[in-house]
Amino acid sequence: MRAAQYLRVSTDLQQYSIVNQQTAIADYAAQHDYEIVKTYTDAAKSGLDIKGRPGLQSLIDDVLNRVVDFQAVIVFDVSRWGRFQDCDEAACYEFLCRRAGIAVRYCAEPFSNDGTPFDSFLKSIKRTMAAEYVRELSAKTLAGQCRLAAGGFKLGGNAGFGLRRLLVGCDGKPRTILQDGQEKYLSTERVIYTLGPPEEVAIVREIFSMFLDENMSLIAIARVLNERGITNGRFGPWDTNVVRRILSHPKYTGTTVFNRSSQKFRSKRIIHPKEKWVLRPDSFPAIVPQGVFDRTQAKLANVVERRSNQQLLEELRAYIETYGRPLPRPKPAAGMACANTYANRFGGMPAVYELLGFKPISWTAGSVELFRKTKSVKSEALAEVSRVLADNRIRVSVRKSVFRVQGRGHFRLAAGRCFTISSGIRWMVTTGPNCPKHGLIVVRLQPENKAVKDFVVFLEPPRSKRRFTLSDDMVQRSGIVYPTANAVADAIVKRSTERKSTVRSR
Repeated sequence: MRAAQYLRVSTDLQQYSIVNQQTAIADYAAQHDYEIVKTYTDAAKSGLDIKGRPGLQSLIDDVLNRVVDFQAVIVFDVSRWGRFQDCDEAACYEFLCRRAGIAVRYCAEPFSNDGTPFDSFLKSIKRTMAAEYVRELSAKTLAGQCRLAAGGFKLGGNAGFGLRRLLVGCDGKPRTILQDGQEKYLSTERVIYTLGPPEEVAIVREIFSMFLDENMSLIAIARVLNERGITNGRFGPWDTNVVRRILSHPKYTGTTVFNRSSQKFRSKRIIHPKEKWVLRPDSFPAIVPQGVFDRTQAKLANVVERRSNQQLLEELRAYIETYGRPLPRPKPAAGMACANTYANRFGGMPAVYELLGFKPISWTAGSVELFRKTKSVKSEALAEVSRVLADNRIRVSVRKSVFRVQGRGHFRLAAGRCFTISSGIRWMVTTGPNCPKHGLIVVRLQPENKAVKDFVVFLEPPRSKRRFTLSDDMVQRSGIVYPTANAVADAIVKRSTERKSTVRSR
Protein backbone atom coordinates (compact mmCIF):
# COMPACT_ATOMS: atom_id res chain seq x y z
CA MET A 1 0.00 0.00 0.00
CA ARG A 2 1.26 3.44 -0.92
CA ALA A 3 1.74 5.85 2.01
CA ALA A 4 3.08 9.30 2.89
CA GLN A 5 5.04 10.16 6.01
CA TYR A 6 4.69 13.28 8.14
CA LEU A 7 7.73 14.40 10.14
CA ARG A 8 7.89 17.21 12.69
CA VAL A 9 10.41 18.39 15.25
CA SER A 10 10.31 21.67 17.16
CA THR A 11 14.07 21.93 17.90
CA ASP A 12 17.25 20.23 16.78
CA LEU A 13 17.90 19.13 20.38
CA GLN A 14 14.92 16.80 20.66
CA GLN A 15 15.48 13.09 21.08
CA TYR A 16 13.26 12.15 18.16
CA SER A 17 14.90 14.10 15.37
CA ILE A 18 13.80 14.02 11.75
CA VAL A 19 16.29 11.24 11.00
CA ASN A 20 15.14 9.14 13.96
CA GLN A 21 11.50 9.54 12.92
CA GLN A 22 12.33 8.53 9.35
CA THR A 23 14.11 5.40 10.59
CA ALA A 24 11.21 4.36 12.81
CA ILE A 25 8.66 5.02 10.07
CA ALA A 26 10.74 3.04 7.55
CA ASP A 27 10.82 0.02 9.89
CA TYR A 28 7.06 0.29 10.48
CA ALA A 29 6.40 0.53 6.72
CA ALA A 30 8.51 -2.55 6.00
CA GLN A 31 6.69 -4.56 8.66
CA HIS A 32 3.21 -3.56 7.43
CA ASP A 33 3.86 -3.58 3.65
CA TYR A 34 3.71 0.21 3.14
CA GLU A 35 5.62 1.98 0.37
CA ILE A 36 6.63 5.55 1.31
CA VAL A 37 5.96 7.68 -1.79
CA LYS A 38 5.85 11.19 -0.35
CA THR A 39 7.20 13.10 2.65
CA TYR A 40 5.73 16.12 4.42
CA THR A 41 8.15 17.80 6.84
CA ASP A 42 7.94 20.55 9.44
CA ALA A 43 11.45 21.08 10.82
CA ALA A 44 11.86 23.33 13.85
CA LYS A 45 8.11 24.03 13.97
CA SER A 46 5.97 24.19 17.09
CA GLY A 47 3.06 21.77 17.36
CA LEU A 48 0.76 24.23 19.15
CA ASP A 49 -1.29 24.97 16.05
CA ILE A 50 -1.28 24.51 12.29
CA LYS A 51 -0.18 28.08 11.66
CA GLY A 52 3.47 28.18 10.63
CA ARG A 53 3.50 24.46 9.73
CA PRO A 54 3.64 24.36 5.92
CA GLY A 55 4.17 20.60 5.89
CA LEU A 56 0.91 19.77 7.66
CA GLN A 57 -0.92 22.50 5.76
CA SER A 58 0.26 21.03 2.46
CA LEU A 59 -0.80 17.55 3.56
CA ILE A 60 -4.32 18.68 4.51
CA ASP A 61 -4.67 20.72 1.29
CA ASP A 62 -3.63 17.75 -0.86
CA VAL A 63 -6.10 15.51 0.95
CA LEU A 64 -8.99 17.96 0.64
CA ASN A 65 -8.25 18.63 -3.05
CA ARG A 66 -8.00 14.88 -3.79
CA VAL A 67 -4.55 15.19 -5.42
CA VAL A 68 -2.90 12.40 -3.40
CA ASP A 69 -1.66 9.07 -4.75
CA PHE A 70 -1.40 7.29 -1.40
CA GLN A 71 -3.84 5.60 0.94
CA ALA A 72 -2.26 6.25 4.35
CA VAL A 73 -0.20 8.78 6.32
CA ILE A 74 2.35 7.44 8.81
CA VAL A 75 3.36 9.59 11.79
CA PHE A 76 5.81 8.71 14.55
CA ASP A 77 3.38 9.38 17.42
CA VAL A 78 0.44 11.54 18.46
CA SER A 79 2.67 14.38 19.68
CA ARG A 80 4.37 14.63 16.25
CA TRP A 81 0.93 15.18 14.69
CA GLY A 82 0.63 18.13 17.05
CA ARG A 83 0.40 19.32 20.64
CA PHE A 84 -2.78 21.28 19.99
CA GLN A 85 -4.15 22.94 23.12
CA ASP A 86 -7.61 22.09 21.84
CA CYS A 87 -7.61 18.30 21.39
CA ASP A 88 -10.54 18.57 18.98
CA GLU A 89 -8.27 20.39 16.51
CA ALA A 90 -5.98 17.37 16.24
CA ALA A 91 -9.02 15.13 15.83
CA CYS A 92 -10.40 17.44 13.12
CA TYR A 93 -7.33 17.15 10.88
CA GLU A 94 -7.24 13.39 11.31
CA PHE A 95 -10.95 13.16 10.51
CA LEU A 96 -10.45 15.14 7.29
CA CYS A 97 -7.88 12.58 6.18
CA ARG A 98 -10.08 9.65 7.16
CA ARG A 99 -13.11 11.11 5.37
CA ALA A 100 -11.04 11.33 2.19
CA GLY A 101 -10.09 7.65 2.52
CA ILE A 102 -6.61 8.32 3.93
CA ALA A 103 -5.78 6.37 7.09
CA VAL A 104 -3.51 7.91 9.75
CA ARG A 105 -1.10 5.47 11.45
CA TYR A 106 1.11 6.15 14.48
CA CYS A 107 4.09 3.80 14.37
CA ALA A 108 5.31 4.36 17.97
CA GLU A 109 1.95 4.18 19.74
CA PRO A 110 0.57 1.05 21.49
CA PHE A 111 -2.67 1.16 19.48
CA SER A 112 -3.35 0.51 15.80
CA ASN A 113 -5.75 3.46 15.32
CA ASP A 114 -8.30 1.27 13.58
CA GLY A 115 -11.35 3.11 14.97
CA THR A 116 -12.21 0.78 17.83
CA PRO A 117 -13.55 2.35 21.05
CA PHE A 118 -10.44 1.34 23.00
CA ASP A 119 -8.10 2.86 20.40
CA SER A 120 -10.13 6.07 20.35
CA PHE A 121 -9.98 6.25 24.15
CA LEU A 122 -6.19 5.79 24.21
CA LYS A 123 -5.72 8.33 21.42
CA SER A 124 -7.80 10.89 23.32
CA ILE A 125 -5.64 10.39 26.39
CA LYS A 126 -2.47 10.74 24.31
CA ARG A 127 -3.69 14.00 22.79
CA THR A 128 -4.50 15.38 26.22
CA MET A 129 -1.07 14.32 27.50
CA ALA A 130 0.61 16.00 24.50
CA ALA A 131 -1.23 19.27 25.23
CA GLU A 132 -0.54 19.04 28.97
CA TYR A 133 3.16 18.49 28.30
CA VAL A 134 3.34 21.91 26.64
CA ARG A 135 1.52 23.58 29.52
CA GLU A 136 3.81 21.98 32.10
CA LEU A 137 6.90 22.84 30.06
CA SER A 138 5.71 26.44 29.75
CA ALA A 139 5.24 26.74 33.52
CA LYS A 140 8.66 25.22 34.23
CA THR A 141 10.33 27.45 31.64
CA LEU A 142 8.70 30.59 33.08
CA ALA A 143 9.79 29.64 36.61
CA GLY A 144 13.37 29.15 35.44
CA GLN A 145 13.36 32.46 33.57
CA CYS A 146 12.04 34.26 36.65
CA ARG A 147 14.87 32.81 38.75
CA LEU A 148 17.46 34.00 36.22
CA ALA A 149 15.88 37.47 36.02
CA ALA A 150 15.85 37.71 39.81
CA GLY A 151 19.59 37.10 39.63
CA GLY A 152 20.05 40.14 37.39
CA PHE A 153 20.38 38.33 34.06
CA LYS A 154 18.67 39.51 30.86
CA LEU A 155 16.43 37.11 28.96
CA GLY A 156 15.72 37.65 25.27
CA GLY A 157 15.04 40.76 23.25
CA ASN A 158 17.24 43.72 22.40
CA ALA A 159 18.79 45.94 25.04
CA GLY A 160 17.14 49.18 23.95
CA PHE A 161 18.48 52.65 23.22
CA GLY A 162 21.37 53.62 25.49
CA LEU A 163 22.05 50.05 26.66
CA ARG A 164 23.84 46.97 25.33
CA ARG A 165 23.86 43.23 26.04
CA LEU A 166 27.03 41.95 27.70
CA LEU A 167 27.87 38.23 27.48
CA VAL A 168 29.37 36.76 30.67
CA GLY A 169 30.72 33.29 31.33
CA CYS A 170 29.68 30.84 34.04
CA ASP A 171 32.34 32.43 36.26
CA GLY A 172 30.65 35.86 35.90
CA LYS A 173 33.52 37.40 33.95
CA PRO A 174 32.54 39.60 30.98
CA ARG A 175 33.41 38.27 27.54
CA THR A 176 31.98 40.40 24.71
CA ILE A 177 29.27 42.86 23.73
CA LEU A 178 26.54 41.12 21.71
CA GLN A 179 25.39 42.90 18.57
CA ASP A 180 21.76 42.91 17.41
CA GLY A 181 20.84 39.40 16.28
CA GLN A 182 23.73 37.70 18.05
CA GLU A 183 23.02 35.05 20.70
CA LYS A 184 25.05 33.24 23.33
CA TYR A 185 26.78 30.01 22.31
CA LEU A 186 26.74 27.92 25.51
CA SER A 187 23.87 27.14 27.86
CA THR A 188 26.10 28.02 30.81
CA GLU A 189 26.70 31.56 29.53
CA ARG A 190 24.53 34.45 30.66
CA VAL A 191 23.63 37.92 29.37
CA ILE A 192 23.44 41.11 31.43
CA TYR A 193 22.83 44.79 30.68
CA THR A 194 25.65 47.26 30.30
CA LEU A 195 25.78 50.93 29.33
CA GLY A 196 25.82 51.77 25.64
CA PRO A 197 27.84 54.49 23.88
CA PRO A 198 28.20 57.72 25.89
CA GLU A 199 26.30 59.75 23.29
CA GLU A 200 23.26 57.46 23.61
CA VAL A 201 23.41 57.59 27.41
CA ALA A 202 23.47 61.40 27.24
CA ILE A 203 20.41 61.43 24.94
CA VAL A 204 18.45 59.20 27.34
CA ARG A 205 19.19 61.61 30.19
CA GLU A 206 18.21 64.53 27.96
CA ILE A 207 14.87 62.88 27.15
CA PHE A 208 14.05 62.64 30.85
CA SER A 209 15.13 66.25 31.32
CA MET A 210 13.03 67.52 28.41
CA PHE A 211 9.98 65.75 29.79
CA LEU A 212 10.40 66.74 33.44
CA ASP A 213 12.30 70.03 33.47
CA GLU A 214 11.27 71.58 30.14
CA ASN A 215 7.70 70.23 30.31
CA MET A 216 7.82 69.03 26.70
CA SER A 217 5.22 66.61 25.37
CA LEU A 218 6.17 63.20 23.99
CA ILE A 219 5.47 64.26 20.44
CA ALA A 220 7.58 67.41 20.87
CA ILE A 221 10.49 65.35 22.21
CA ALA A 222 10.25 62.96 19.25
CA ARG A 223 10.15 65.90 16.84
CA VAL A 224 13.27 67.49 18.35
CA LEU A 225 15.23 64.23 18.17
CA ASN A 226 14.23 63.64 14.53
CA GLU A 227 15.08 67.22 13.56
CA ARG A 228 18.53 66.82 15.12
CA GLY A 229 19.11 63.70 13.00
CA ILE A 230 19.53 61.40 15.99
CA THR A 231 19.04 57.80 14.89
CA ASN A 232 17.17 55.24 16.92
CA GLY A 233 19.21 52.26 15.82
CA ARG A 234 17.33 49.80 13.62
CA PHE A 235 13.94 50.92 14.91
CA GLY A 236 13.51 53.86 12.54
CA PRO A 237 12.53 57.43 13.42
CA TRP A 238 11.47 58.59 16.85
CA ASP A 239 7.79 58.70 17.76
CA THR A 240 5.70 59.02 20.91
CA ASN A 241 5.69 55.26 21.55
CA VAL A 242 9.49 55.05 21.50
CA VAL A 243 9.84 58.06 23.79
CA ARG A 244 7.22 56.67 26.19
CA ARG A 245 9.02 53.28 26.36
CA ILE A 246 12.24 55.01 27.39
CA LEU A 247 10.53 57.18 29.99
CA SER A 248 8.59 54.27 31.51
CA HIS A 249 11.10 51.39 31.50
CA PRO A 250 12.79 50.70 34.89
CA LYS A 251 15.92 49.36 33.18
CA TYR A 252 17.22 52.91 32.86
CA THR A 253 17.55 52.99 36.66
CA GLY A 254 19.87 49.96 36.58
CA THR A 255 17.04 47.49 37.27
CA THR A 256 16.63 44.20 35.43
CA VAL A 257 12.95 43.68 34.58
CA PHE A 258 11.14 40.54 33.46
CA ASN A 259 7.55 39.35 33.00
CA ARG A 260 6.10 42.75 32.13
CA SER A 261 4.02 40.90 29.53
CA SER A 262 3.56 37.36 28.28
CA GLN A 263 2.15 35.51 25.30
CA LYS A 264 1.44 31.84 25.95
CA PHE A 265 0.41 29.25 23.37
CA ARG A 266 0.20 31.75 20.50
CA SER A 267 -2.55 33.66 22.30
CA LYS A 268 -2.96 37.43 22.60
CA ARG A 269 -0.20 39.20 24.50
CA ILE A 270 -1.11 39.96 28.11
CA ILE A 271 0.20 43.02 29.96
CA HIS A 272 0.90 42.11 33.60
CA PRO A 273 0.43 44.45 36.57
CA LYS A 274 3.55 45.59 38.39
CA GLU A 275 2.90 43.08 41.18
CA LYS A 276 3.84 40.26 38.78
CA TRP A 277 7.02 41.87 37.46
CA VAL A 278 10.36 40.33 38.38
CA LEU A 279 12.72 43.16 39.40
CA ARG A 280 16.38 43.13 40.36
CA PRO A 281 17.56 46.67 41.27
CA ASP A 282 21.21 47.74 40.98
CA SER A 283 22.03 45.03 38.44
CA PHE A 284 24.13 47.43 36.36
CA PRO A 285 25.01 51.17 36.34
CA ALA A 286 21.93 53.40 36.20
CA ILE A 287 21.44 56.07 33.53
CA VAL A 288 18.93 58.11 35.57
CA PRO A 289 18.45 58.21 39.37
CA GLN A 290 15.49 56.41 40.89
CA GLY A 291 14.01 59.69 42.12
CA VAL A 292 13.96 61.16 38.61
CA PHE A 293 12.35 57.98 37.29
CA ASP A 294 9.65 58.03 39.99
CA ARG A 295 8.75 61.64 39.23
CA THR A 296 8.58 60.76 35.54
CA GLN A 297 6.13 57.90 36.21
CA ALA A 298 3.91 60.16 38.27
CA LYS A 299 3.78 62.69 35.46
CA LEU A 300 3.22 60.03 32.78
CA ALA A 301 0.32 58.59 34.77
CA ASN A 302 -1.39 61.98 34.61
CA VAL A 303 -1.06 62.69 30.88
CA VAL A 304 -4.38 63.29 29.18
CA GLU A 305 -4.26 60.14 27.06
CA ARG A 306 -4.09 57.92 30.17
CA ARG A 307 -6.82 59.60 32.16
CA SER A 308 -10.03 57.65 32.58
CA ASN A 309 -13.35 58.91 31.27
CA GLN A 310 -14.53 59.45 34.82
CA GLN A 311 -11.48 61.56 35.65
CA LEU A 312 -12.00 63.72 32.56
CA LEU A 313 -15.65 64.27 33.43
CA GLU A 314 -14.81 65.27 37.01
CA GLU A 315 -12.19 67.76 35.80
CA LEU A 316 -14.65 69.29 33.33
CA ARG A 317 -17.36 69.54 35.99
CA ALA A 318 -14.99 71.43 38.30
CA TYR A 319 -13.94 73.71 35.43
CA ILE A 320 -17.50 74.59 34.44
CA GLU A 321 -18.58 75.20 38.04
CA THR A 322 -15.63 77.57 38.43
CA TYR A 323 -15.80 79.51 35.17
CA GLY A 324 -19.42 78.93 34.14
CA ARG A 325 -18.72 78.58 30.44
CA PRO A 326 -17.87 75.84 27.93
CA LEU A 327 -14.32 74.77 27.21
CA PRO A 328 -12.46 77.15 24.90
CA ARG A 329 -10.13 75.83 22.21
CA PRO A 330 -7.48 74.60 22.00
CA LYS A 331 -6.88 74.29 25.78
CA PRO A 332 -8.60 75.87 28.77
CA ALA A 333 -5.68 75.55 31.19
CA ALA A 334 -2.31 73.88 31.53
CA GLY A 335 -2.69 70.17 32.27
CA MET A 336 -6.37 69.95 31.33
CA ALA A 337 -7.76 68.13 28.30
CA CYS A 338 -8.98 70.22 25.38
CA ALA A 339 -12.48 70.21 23.91
CA ASN A 340 -11.38 67.96 21.03
CA THR A 341 -10.33 65.27 23.51
CA TYR A 342 -13.74 65.34 25.16
CA ALA A 343 -15.49 65.29 21.80
CA ASN A 344 -13.46 62.28 20.63
CA ARG A 345 -13.98 60.36 23.88
CA PHE A 346 -17.72 60.95 24.28
CA GLY A 347 -19.01 61.70 20.77
CA GLY A 348 -19.30 65.49 20.96
CA MET A 349 -19.55 68.21 23.58
CA PRO A 350 -23.38 68.09 23.84
CA ALA A 351 -23.07 64.44 24.90
CA VAL A 352 -20.45 65.42 27.49
CA TYR A 353 -22.67 68.10 29.03
CA GLU A 354 -25.57 65.66 29.11
CA LEU A 355 -23.42 63.10 31.01
CA LEU A 356 -22.54 65.80 33.52
CA GLY A 357 -26.21 66.66 34.04
CA PHE A 358 -25.86 70.18 32.68
CA LYS A 359 -28.52 71.70 30.49
CA PRO A 360 -27.26 72.02 26.88
CA ILE A 361 -25.48 75.34 26.48
CA SER A 362 -27.02 77.65 23.92
CA TRP A 363 -23.62 78.40 22.42
CA THR A 364 -23.07 74.71 21.78
CA ALA A 365 -26.54 74.14 20.30
CA GLY A 366 -26.15 77.25 18.15
CA SER A 367 -22.78 76.13 16.85
CA VAL A 368 -24.26 72.79 15.76
CA GLU A 369 -27.08 74.57 13.95
CA LEU A 370 -24.60 76.98 12.37
CA PHE A 371 -22.49 74.10 11.13
CA ARG A 372 -25.52 72.51 9.50
CA LYS A 373 -26.54 75.82 7.92
CA THR A 374 -23.11 76.56 6.47
CA LYS A 375 -22.85 73.01 5.12
CA SER A 376 -26.22 73.42 3.41
CA VAL A 377 -25.20 76.80 1.96
CA LYS A 378 -22.00 75.33 0.55
CA SER A 379 -23.87 72.42 -1.03
CA GLU A 380 -26.47 74.70 -2.64
CA ALA A 381 -23.83 77.11 -3.99
CA LEU A 382 -21.71 74.26 -5.34
CA ALA A 383 -24.71 72.73 -7.09
CA GLU A 384 -25.67 76.09 -8.64
CA VAL A 385 -22.16 76.78 -9.95
CA SER A 386 -21.89 73.28 -11.39
CA ARG A 387 -25.29 73.61 -13.10
CA VAL A 388 -24.40 76.90 -14.82
CA LEU A 389 -21.06 75.53 -16.00
CA ALA A 390 -22.74 72.41 -17.35
CA ASP A 391 -25.34 74.54 -19.20
CA ASN A 392 -22.43 76.31 -20.91
CA ARG A 393 -20.93 72.96 -21.93
CA ILE A 394 -17.95 73.35 -19.64
CA ARG A 395 -16.89 70.10 -18.08
CA VAL A 396 -16.56 70.22 -14.31
CA SER A 397 -15.67 67.49 -11.83
CA VAL A 398 -16.62 67.92 -8.17
CA ARG A 399 -15.02 66.26 -5.15
CA LYS A 400 -16.26 67.42 -1.77
CA SER A 401 -15.71 71.21 -1.69
CA VAL A 402 -13.28 71.31 -4.63
CA PHE A 403 -14.36 71.43 -8.26
CA ARG A 404 -12.14 71.31 -11.33
CA VAL A 405 -13.20 73.40 -14.31
CA GLN A 406 -11.87 72.37 -17.70
CA GLY A 407 -9.43 74.97 -18.94
CA ARG A 408 -9.61 77.05 -15.74
CA GLY A 409 -8.09 74.97 -12.95
CA HIS A 410 -9.34 74.11 -9.48
CA PHE A 411 -11.59 76.08 -7.15
CA ARG A 412 -12.34 75.46 -3.49
CA LEU A 413 -15.64 76.57 -1.99
CA ALA A 414 -15.64 77.64 1.67
CA ALA A 415 -18.22 79.26 3.93
CA GLY A 416 -17.44 82.45 5.85
CA ARG A 417 -19.25 82.50 9.20
CA CYS A 418 -19.97 86.03 10.36
CA PHE A 419 -19.07 87.39 13.80
CA THR A 420 -18.79 90.88 15.26
CA ILE A 421 -15.89 92.46 17.13
CA SER A 422 -15.30 95.98 18.42
CA SER A 423 -13.70 97.10 15.16
CA GLY A 424 -16.42 95.73 12.89
CA ILE A 425 -17.71 92.62 11.13
CA ARG A 426 -15.45 89.69 10.30
CA TRP A 427 -15.89 86.26 8.70
CA MET A 428 -14.19 83.07 9.87
CA VAL A 429 -13.16 80.96 6.87
CA THR A 430 -12.01 77.36 7.19
CA THR A 431 -10.38 75.81 4.15
CA GLY A 432 -8.99 72.36 3.41
CA PRO A 433 -5.37 71.49 2.58
CA ASN A 434 -3.74 74.27 0.60
CA CYS A 435 -2.99 73.83 -3.07
CA PRO A 436 -1.36 76.54 -5.22
CA LYS A 437 -3.63 75.58 -8.11
CA HIS A 438 -6.83 76.24 -6.17
CA GLY A 439 -8.77 79.45 -6.44
CA LEU A 440 -10.89 80.16 -3.39
CA ILE A 441 -14.57 81.08 -3.40
CA VAL A 442 -15.88 82.28 -0.03
CA VAL A 443 -19.61 82.31 0.64
CA ARG A 444 -20.05 85.20 3.11
CA LEU A 445 -23.02 84.91 5.44
CA GLN A 446 -25.15 87.71 6.86
CA PRO A 447 -24.48 88.81 10.50
CA GLU A 448 -27.05 86.33 11.87
CA ASN A 449 -25.54 83.55 9.72
CA LYS A 450 -28.96 82.60 8.36
CA ALA A 451 -28.67 83.94 4.82
CA VAL A 452 -26.02 84.47 2.13
CA LYS A 453 -24.55 87.96 1.83
CA ASP A 454 -22.40 87.53 -1.31
CA PHE A 455 -19.60 85.51 -2.90
CA VAL A 456 -15.92 86.52 -2.87
CA VAL A 457 -13.49 84.98 -5.36
CA PHE A 458 -9.77 84.90 -4.52
CA LEU A 459 -7.58 83.87 -7.43
CA GLU A 460 -4.61 83.75 -5.02
CA PRO A 461 -5.98 82.70 -1.60
CA PRO A 462 -3.97 83.04 1.61
CA ARG A 463 -1.38 80.28 1.74
CA SER A 464 -0.16 78.08 4.59
CA LYS A 465 -3.41 78.64 6.48
CA ARG A 466 -6.31 76.26 6.98
CA ARG A 467 -8.30 78.91 8.83
CA PHE A 468 -8.20 82.69 8.55
CA THR A 469 -10.27 85.75 9.41
CA LEU A 470 -11.72 87.65 6.44
CA SER A 471 -12.32 91.40 6.62
CA ASP A 472 -13.76 93.92 4.15
CA ASP A 473 -10.28 95.39 3.66
CA MET A 474 -8.94 91.99 2.59
CA VAL A 475 -11.84 91.58 0.18
CA GLN A 476 -11.12 94.96 -1.42
CA ARG A 477 -7.41 94.20 -1.76
CA SER A 478 -7.47 90.63 -3.05
CA GLY A 479 -11.00 89.52 -3.84
CA ILE A 480 -13.73 89.99 -6.42
CA VAL A 481 -17.28 90.23 -5.06
CA TYR A 482 -20.27 88.63 -6.83
CA PRO A 483 -23.85 88.85 -5.57
CA THR A 484 -24.96 85.28 -6.39
CA ALA A 485 -23.59 81.84 -7.21
CA ASN A 486 -24.95 82.27 -10.71
CA ALA A 487 -22.81 85.38 -11.17
CA VAL A 488 -19.74 83.47 -9.96
CA ALA A 489 -20.37 80.73 -12.50
CA ASP A 490 -20.91 83.27 -15.29
CA ALA A 491 -17.57 84.90 -14.42
CA ILE A 492 -15.81 81.55 -14.59
CA VAL A 493 -17.44 80.85 -17.97
CA LYS A 494 -16.40 84.28 -19.27
CA ARG A 495 -12.80 83.93 -18.11
CA SER A 496 -12.62 80.42 -19.57
CA THR A 497 -13.96 81.69 -22.92
CA GLU A 498 -11.53 84.64 -22.96
CA ARG A 499 -8.64 82.29 -22.28
CA LYS A 500 -9.63 80.03 -25.19
CA SER A 501 -9.89 83.09 -27.53
CA THR A 502 -6.45 84.29 -26.49
CA VAL A 503 -4.95 80.87 -27.18
CA ARG A 504 -6.57 80.71 -30.64
CA SER A 505 -5.36 84.21 -31.60
CA ARG A 506 -1.81 83.19 -30.83
